[in-house]
Amino acid sequence: MRFVATAGVAALLACSAGCSSVSVKTGIPVLSKGGEGILIDQARGLPDLERGKQARLSGNPDAALLDLKPLAEQGYPDAMVQLAGLYQDRGTIASLDDAEQWYRKAKESIPEAGLSLAGLLINRGNRQLIPEIDALIRDADRRSNPEADSARLKLLMQFPDLDVDGVGDRIVRRALESDLPEVQTQALIWYRLNIARDGYAAALETSCSKLLEVDPACYVDLAHFYRYRGERDRLNKLVDDALIVFQAAAGNGTADRADSARLYREPIDYGSLAGRLAAAMVDEMLDEDDDLAKERLSGLIQDVEDDEATEALVSAPLTTDIVSETPGAAAAAAQASATQIVELADKILRWMLAKDAGFRAEAAIVAVRFPFLLPELDLEATLRPVVDAGDPAAAQALANLLFNGQRGYRKPYEAIDLYKRCLNYVETKTRAEMSLGRAYQLGILGNPDPQAALEYFLRAGRAGSVQAYIGLARMFSGVPGVRPNRVNTYVFARRARDGGRSLLFRVRKLKLLTTLPVTIDAAEMFDIEKTTLLDYVNGEMTPQEREQAKALYEAEKAFQPVLRQPIPPDIYTKGRAS
Repeated sequence: MRFVATAGVAALLACSAGCSSVSVKTGIPVLSKGGEGILIDQARGLPDLERGKQARLSGNPDAALLDLKPLAEQGYPDAMVQLAGLYQDRGTIASLDDAEQWYRKAKESIPEAGLSLAGLLINRGNRQLIPEIDALIRDADRRSNPEADSARLKLLMQFPDLDVDGVGDRIVRRALESDLPEVQTQALIWYRLNIARDGYAAALETSCSKLLEVDPACYVDLAHFYRYRGERDRLNKLVDDALIVFQAAAGNGTADRADSARLYREPIDYGSLAGRLAAAMVDEMLDEDDDLAKERLSGLIQDVEDDEATEALVSAPLTTDIVSETPGAAAAAAQASATQIVELADKILRWMLAKDAGFRAEAAIVAVRFPFLLPELDLEATLRPVVDAGDPAAAQALANLLFNGQRGYRKPYEAIDLYKRCLNYVETKTRAEMSLGRAYQLGILGNPDPQAALEYFLRAGRAGSVQAYIGLARMFSGVPGVRPNRVNTYVFARRARDGGRSLLFRVRKLKLLTTLPVTIDAAEMFDIEKTTLLDYVNGEMTPQEREQAKALYEAEKAFQPVLRQPIPPDIYTKGRAS
């Protein structure tokens, strides 16, 4: 079961205030109450707070609801907190409303619930909630709550424009000195999201080398560093160590935790973590989750194309066979290296296939993104049971599989239905909007529906999707069914550039012929010149259109003042642990 939680949460805290003598064998909780007696799940009796907590910990939300909801409705604050977390676990847009309601009620008796409420409000991504979120964090600061720094970092990561005068750096330095796993983990996430900043790559590697036990996601970070630097022996050992840790934590190890007054946090999804480790082996190769790459390969991109950096990414080898086209010893070495790294990714994925359904589904999700992995696996059959159980990431992967027709699968109507199902989940909403925009733009169900495409692209762009802004810029630059609009093209192309993607535009210019041949092919009469779409449309606009475009750009920018930049391809060669 995938938990919708902040990436990289490192500690599983078994209980909140008032709990005692609870031991958890991960995946198989030992149920006890106050150190007295064993509670048997099947003999339910009256609602029981401890049993509800344990059901939630062990991934049984229906059983947890039976215990927690009656107690919350009777006014027990601890039950309110747990019930709020249970609704938050569901990860749906609608369930967040229920979670918010119960956190607010719990906060009246348990002030610490204010930070959980702040975290939920941050995840909503609504800028109008920033003043309330800030007030909740400040209240935690006044009460000397040690996890206030964690919440503040989450806020800055959701709204990067709030990070002014180096406030994020100061919090991160303080967080790394904390002895709280949640706070340390948020500092590591900060480094990951901002890795292109000067010195952050080295800081991430150094910190991860020290905090592997705090945040197992550091195995993925270190794998990137070792692999990109060609440190193959260290990479192989790291992978072996990671699989041992994931195996123990996901099924055979113990995770005893002392009692804590802090609120419950979700356990790490080790299946997802193992999938990320496998993807780290091959992430410079074509990622089928990259819509720009898929559009280029499908031939959609013709006159307008993405920048050279993206072009280099797309042209990276899909399989090791392509590498062999380069002559000489260098080609042989490159092919051997690529073969070994693909084999290492497959080793991780096949290890996952031997685990439970959650691990198997995560392996299939990675294979959908990178179709050259696990060529023997029936992806649809592996994903369907997990999709039917309500996992949004599996639903999105299955939709991608059926939409793109990988390995012979192609069921566009079902793909669209799955994408629409993904709109209901926080985890998958923006990506689903982007995918639906592409589907309606391409007319995957028949005729294109430009209006539907524009609406989906616009929502995704305003949620931070640079690819959605690229889609909008292309549409308004001239595609069938959409009237060309220079102002809109400028606005969305500039937003794409804000996100580190400059679109190139091909311009056909008539050749200056000194001697006119009797016969000449039409294509030979023109030179093809490249410029950026932004420069081209800016040169074509009237002064009035430029003023209008400037105003609309500022209005559009207000939705997401700072867009995430692409990670430089050489960033992982810069880290060096001390």
